[in-house]
Amino acid sequence: MTRDADRRTDPAAVTVSLAAEAAVLEGRLGVLLEAMDEVDARIRAVSEKISRLPAAGDHVASPVDEAHATGLTPSPTRRL
Repeated sequence: MTRDADRRTDPAAVTVSLAAEAAVLEGRLGVLLEAMDEVDARIRAVSEKISRLPAAGDHVASPVDEAHATGLTPSPTRRL
């Protein structure tokens, strides 16, 4: 027997194997697409929160405001 004869495969078996592999890959693709959608939603949510933050220098909290916002009293030795 020649080497080519040993390597012959059944086309039907190859087709079934490839179809099964394609189904697995489609399943994985679905999982990845869902994960990407979740990441996109989280990015949008964080982006919206960031856009609502005051720009640097727009508001400088006074010690009274700071104490009220955090519930903590600023240290008297704190340098501004």
